[in-house]
Amino acid sequence: MTRRPATALEAWTPLARAGGAALAALVCASFPLVLLATALAMDPPMTPLALVESLAAAALLPAVALRLLARFGRAEASIEGADLAVRSRGLRLAVPLASLARVRPWRLPLPRPGVALELASGARLRWALAAADPSPLLEALAAAGVAPAREALAHPSLAYARARAAAPRRVWQRPLLGIALFSLVPAGIGFYAHQHIAYGGLLGEYYLMGPLAWLRTGAVYWLHAALLLLLYAGTLRAAVDALSFAAAWLAPARAAAVRRWLEGGGAALYYASVPALLALRFLA
Repeated sequence: MTRRPATALEAWTPLARAGGAALAALVCASFPLVLLATALAMDPPMTPLALVESLAAAALLPAVALRLLARFGRAEASIEGADLAVRSRGLRLAVPLASLARVRPWRLPLPRPGVALELASGARLRWALAAADPSPLLEALAAAGVAPAREALAHPSLAYARARAAAPRRVWQRPLLGIALFSLVPAGIGFYAHQHIAYGGLLGEYYLMGPLAWLRTGAVYWLHAALLLLLYAGTLRAAVDALSFAAAWLAPARAAAVRRWLEGGGAALYYASVPALLALRFLA
């Protein structure tokens, strides 16, 4: 019996997918919504503790719940002879390739890109299959003679998934550099201004209150700046994903090129706009 290499993916029932899609949408929307609430909170302004609580409720907890759902549905699929075999926790499924009449990609890639399988009888397989990029599975099905899988590869949702998965992750896009280290720039400027205004010099609090108080104030400024940059980076990421998805529907063949351009433009905007906003804040 011929067995092709297995493809790692997730198996989602309709109910699980509905819950996962709601959680994924909430995580994606949480960054621009919390950023907007922070910008509108002027009197009093949003404190670092309030930001942590807001992000935990709107982003962290839904993301953890989504990860648990995805982990529960973790599966693998492979072509074994004349069957598509799907295995996951509590699921052993063998679908004859000849019975696959339609492969329907999800229109919205939530909680991630996926496909539903329809049989020649008209019934739809209860478990839909999803992955960051389901294309390898469809390519294996197409190579095994399943014509609907080849047609599904051209679907805009899968063009979006391929472009997203293939987009290179540059070093300046990693959280350690983009948030943890880059936040030292606005934090340092804010801390410097605060020390001069409140204590008359950079080491004023150090001499007056001691090193622990001085370090604690610096840590609060760094945490606040890092949280704001996290919100900003998450908002830009949501915008890049939304524009990439729209581009995949408008021009699927150019989805990868548009994604690379958006990734580069988003990174340039992020690193250029933060110093510009700081200059506007202190020099205007």
